[in-house]
Amino acid sequence: MDIQIANEKALEVVRKSSHKKGFLASALKKDNYQRVWARDGVITGIAALASREEDLIATFRDTLITLGDAISPQGHIPSNVELTTDEVSFGGLAGRADTGSWWIIGLCLYSKYTGDKMLLNRYKKNIDRIHQLYQAWEYNNKDLIYVPLAGDWADEYILSGYVLYDQVLRYAALKLSGDLLQNQQWSDKAEFVKLAIHQNFDISDKWKHAGIHPTAKNNLLRNFSKKSYLPASFNPAGYQDYFDGLGNALAMIFKIHPNPQACLSWATDRNTPLIPAFYPTIDSDNPDFNLLKQNYRFEFRNIPHEFHNGGVWPMVNGFWGVANYISAGKKPAEEILNAIIALNSKDNWGFNECFHGQTLSPCGVHACTWSAAGQLILSNTISKGFYLLD
Repeated sequence: MDIQIANEKALEVVRKSSHKKGFLASALKKDNYQRVWARDGVITGIAALASREEDLIATFRDTLITLGDAISPQGHIPSNVELTTDEVSFGGLAGRADTGSWWIIGLCLYSKYTGDKMLLNRYKKNIDRIHQLYQAWEYNNKDLIYVPLAGDWADEYILSGYVLYDQVLRYAALKLSGDLLQNQQWSDKAEFVKLAIHQNFDISDKWKHAGIHPTAKNNLLRNFSKKSYLPASFNPAGYQDYFDGLGNALAMIFKIHPNPQACLSWATDRNTPLIPAFYPTIDSDNPDFNLLKQNYRFEFRNIPHEFHNGGVWPMVNGFWGVANYISAGKKPAEEILNAIIALNSKDNWGFNECFHGQTLSPCGVHACTWSAAGQLILSNTISKGFYLLD
């Protein structure tokens, strides 16, 4: 597949999803995808920065403003903002713990790559409010935020408590904003969060007596030995030791994963360049399926090997490819890129939201902006050099 043609198709999807208020989740009028979303908008904005497309970078700026101007008095960044009424949603069945971090990351990367510090200075107080809100969400002041069920991008999955992905994003938001705004308190807090991630998610003898729940950690070590990847989450009832592709990828990208080579080797042993969002798939005979089948708002989509339950997402694999590029080199990253392009090109360049984990048949919404973004971020990282953290 010609990468230039593939990227032109991806840019076309992003442009069709561009609005004067920011990036939409999809150009299609389905459900609530025609809104400016925090995580979708920022990830697409990162793709705009990586692509160096000035019109899309301008739309990213609009995205950041739409979200930043709708922040709550307590520091909540919206989950999404409606286009015509400016109705603000901070979540559905639960609030969103990842939107504030994504917005800060996006704001910092926009300022860093464009040299435009106006937005960073304009929203300095908002950044502080978000960091204070996250501090309150620690509850026990042990450097990890506590996330409710349905509280982040995997809003129809089973994770709750101390979720890896949300901790990594918070670290990155603290690190980037601390560096760019020269705020030592935020930089110091980033290091505390990093240490807490190692103590609580590195399931090895090194940290077996450390962290919030060493009893659960040692139970995991006794039953399954050490983990090559960082488990998806834990809560007072123990570890939910699923593989979280996005959480582990971002930990590598932001250079806080304690053992990236072991994690990549574990994934390589699956004999496919693409990874599922979460692994293993939760089948109907798994006790976790009882929780999974009840956690949805519109329709149940997490049948085995689809959506979050073992589905393959171009967005997730875009970041996974970047993690491979950083930790393993160009060759595996190119293999992942080619596999993403093969998915995105299905159904006449349908850019589906996700794909079946076994058959790779399309599922989810068509013309998904961040499916195009995952491809563009990885492609431009390989060809032009683009890094979320120096």
